[in-house]
Amino acid sequence: MAQPEVIRCLPPEAPMTELPVEVLAEYRAEIASEFEAYFAAISDHIACLDEERGRAMDEARAATEAYARLTNTTPAAKDLP
Repeated sequence: MAQPEVIRCLPPEAPMTELPVEVLAEYRAEIASEFEAYFAAISDHIACLDEERGRAMDEARAATEAYARLTNTTPAAKDLP
C-alpha cells in the first residue's frame, strides 16, 4: 500500500503586485524588501527540490535493486510445486 504523500519542499509565496499604482509607489521599498526575501526563499526552495530529487532517485534505485533481487532469486508462484 502506498504511503501518504509528504510535502517536503513548500514553495514560498511571491509578493503581491496586483495593487493600485499609488500603493505600489508608496510602498515601493517594502515591496522591494519582500521581493528580496522571496528570491532568497525561492533559492532555498530550489535547493530543497534538488535534494528531494536526489532522495527520490536513491529510493527508486533501491526499489529497483530490491525488485531485481526478487525476480532473480524468488520463484514465481507458477513455478512452485
